[in-house]
Amino acid sequence: MSSLVDLIKNIRDSLPAEINLQLSRGGSVQLKCVYKESIAPNFFLVFPPKQLPTDIDTGKGCLVAIKNNEQSITFKAGIEQIKGDRILELFAQKTIEPTSLRNYYRADLRTSISAAYEPGPEERAQAWSFCGETLDLSGGGTLAIFPAEFPNKQRILVHIPLPHTDQGIHCVSHVVHMKRLRKERWQIALQFDNLSQKERDFIVSCCLSEQRRQLREKVQTG
Repeated sequence: MSSLVDLIKNIRDSLPAEINLQLSRGGSVQLKCVYKESIAPNFFLVFPPKQLPTDIDTGKGCLVAIKNNEQSITFKAGIEQIKGDRILELFAQKTIEPTSLRNYYRADLRTSISAAYEPGPEERAQAWSFCGETLDLSGGGTLAIFPAEFPNKQRILVHIPLPHTDQGIHCVSHVVHMKRLRKERWQIALQFDNLSQKERDFIVSCCLSEQRRQLREKVQTG
């Protein structure tokens, strides 16, 4: 524990961070925030207004990544308390090896996405489908923009073509967060439910390849 305390003590105040929070209704949501110092191994995370979910499962641990220049420090943390609607107090529990983060690695990636719902034979719900655009993608899920709120939150059929490959994501997912934006748009976070680890690893590999390609284009046009 002493090495973990020293690690937390050495993190600079006000660095950008991300957290993967478990929700009491199931699933998780990944949010950007700011790291604030406390008495190690405790620390605070401060969130933008109206971003922190109201149904956080405080009994479950969460993953926290603190970003320092090009590197990230990632560790598992427990929730000490929720302070108001913008601050979490947490305590570091253990550091996480990078190889165990493939489900949580999230990359900025814009591509088309289609989501659909097909009711079972005894359901009264109606079938629907929407097309949208992803904002980011990981081996565990995606954040995307759609033209409408989803009428259902479970058993969502998702198709995402992966850029510069002949493959795509075809899976069942569920909604973990929905937020209404301006101009009749909805920001919706989806978690993939039935992908194999091999499929998740392939998605992360595609994300990394796409980021490298974008970086090369910026260098060539800069």
